[in-house]
Amino acid sequence: MFTQEKADAICSRVAEGASLRKACEENSISHTAFLLWCRTRTELANQYAQARTVGTEAEFEALAELQEELPERGPSGTVDPGWVAWKRLQIDTRKWELSKKAPKKYGEKLETTVEAGESIQRIVREIVRAG
Repeated sequence: MFTQEKADAICSRVAEGASLRKACEENSISHTAFLLWCRTRTELANQYAQARTVGTEAEFEALAELQEELPERGPSGTVDPGWVAWKRLQIDTRKWELSKKAPKKYGEKLETTVEAGESIQRIVREIVRAG
């Protein structure tokens, strides 16, 4: 059953960077029920959308903290290569997630340039002449 208090608690956790599934689980609501609430309540849908935006920013900040974490060093001063690989996997996974959640902000920037070759220019001239 919908209550604004539960909806607020879920949106608050999402804004902190928790997944919707996790936030709903913590509040004893199925995530599908929450999404159905959003479909029938425009105000809640807007609240959830804002929480996701804020949550994505929180995840980005957490990514910066994750990459700043210094490794433990062994007695000889070396770093475990397994730890380095694990850390790289964590960072790459979070970067990928961010690129899917907010592609305009965190996705790969693709530059597209088109150079008109001789054949394209010829086709354009023929279209202009015919038109």
